[in-house]
Amino acid sequence: MNHNKKILIIGAGPAGLSAGIYAQMNGFDSTIFEMHSIPGGLCTSWKRRGYVFDGAVRYLAGIHPEVKGYQLWQELDIFKNTTFHYYDEFTCIEGKDGQKLHLYTNTDKLEAHLLELSPQDKRPIHDLVEGIRDFSRLDLPVNLTASSAQEFAKMGREMLPVLMPTLRWLNVTLPEFAQRFKDPVLREGLPLFFQFSGADFPMMLYLSTLGMMNDEEAGYPIGGSLPIAESLEAHYLELGGKILYRTRVTDILVRDDRAVGLELNGETKVTGDLVISASDGRAAIFDLLDGHYTNDRIIQRYSGGMTASKSILQISLGVDMDFSEQPPMVNFPLEEPVWLGNIYHDRLVIKHYCFDPTMAPQGKSVLTLWCEADYGYWKWLSANKDRYNQHKDEVADVVINALDRRYPGLRDSVEVVDVATPVTYERYTGNWRGAFAGWALTTRKMSLMMGIGMDKTLPGLSNFYMIGQWVEPGGNVELSCASGRDVIKDICDNLAQEFSTG
Repeated sequence: MNHNKKILIIGAGPAGLSAGIYAQMNGFDSTIFEMHSIPGGLCTSWKRRGYVFDGAVRYLAGIHPEVKGYQLWQELDIFKNTTFHYYDEFTCIEGKDGQKLHLYTNTDKLEAHLLELSPQDKRPIHDLVEGIRDFSRLDLPVNLTASSAQEFAKMGREMLPVLMPTLRWLNVTLPEFAQRFKDPVLREGLPLFFQFSGADFPMMLYLSTLGMMNDEEAGYPIGGSLPIAESLEAHYLELGGKILYRTRVTDILVRDDRAVGLELNGETKVTGDLVISASDGRAAIFDLLDGHYTNDRIIQRYSGGMTASKSILQISLGVDMDFSEQPPMVNFPLEEPVWLGNIYHDRLVIKHYCFDPTMAPQGKSVLTLWCEADYGYWKWLSANKDRYNQHKDEVADVVINALDRRYPGLRDSVEVVDVATPVTYERYTGNWRGAFAGWALTTRKMSLMMGIGMDKTLPGLSNFYMIGQWVEPGGNVELSCASGRDVIKDICDNLAQEFSTG
């Protein structure tokens, strides 16, 4: 083992913590540098007067012992203190006429509900349900990318059970498929399954998600996002890793086209043999490295060739009302559309966490809403603190009024209000324009996920790697953790060292 090899990791989100864990398992000396005071990055939650507001995880995939992804979570040791809630219904989508589309996680129950809603759509309903059942057989390997021709061939063989469904659905978008339905609630409601999904949202991701939920391969971790990050942090520290919090990386030190260290807080310099960036992709490439190590593909990607995920407002409420009998997530039209910031909204999506007893006092509820936001507008507002806070209060008031019309008495039951803007996301995570994830989910991203993925290195620069949501299309917690595992495996391969997960 290379006990003298020193790895410097930027960012203590899931990707950085995972990379640190596998670095320690493989005999490296690693240190993580995190600008915030806690681990997790976007995988976080926060407490306000007895309520816990979550900013990330709605479900984790790969948590069933019989799927390959379970190995990742075992190696990272998150199951020790984690229990899961399995949704009966993931979301309810309401039409303008009040008709409700319940997206149940049990495929048989979903099929019966859809046929009851629209017997005339029997054929596309059959295709939808058949696709879910096909993709319930999808069992993705722990390794995201193959490090050899033999491994690539092995991964290909493992995909054979879903080869035909993959070829059938790979380039089909959810909005395209929804147009096959005659019933307006199904035609308009199905594309709303994933909030912020665009015209190029891949049907295959829709099918595979419902397939995982049907098989209980995906569930919500009781306690929310921050305990997952804290579990990763604890395991990393147990293995001898080091984390420096409140430490901002202000430069990546390069000598002879080789990453040799980091500048911290604009003054201190530390040296290392390898540098791994688990931070914002744009900041790493164009700020910390001044754009010196790029090519046309990278420039095109960050100049609009790929769409970043939305900037959002998160409005969180602690209310003295019990929502446990409501669907866990409801997407509903507003009788009177509203302005939130400078964006017009004719629908709201409300989530409750009553299935998690750790989030609110008994008999009370946490409600969260994610709403699309204009980063530039909120950045302009933030230049004046009073103006910024006033607009946050106004946004919360508009949302509370809209919810009060739907749930009479809610306004008087509100005990805690919290508003996070794109500027909040940017300040706490460093994510470009406060985007809540990396790249937006599209069929192009799905093709990258099914192929060789994005490069974790930059052209012309050695001893430097990038991991996390800006190089792993999909960008969720499990992919970010797998990205950290992958990069250490690649480093071990490059050093002709056996990769250890023990």
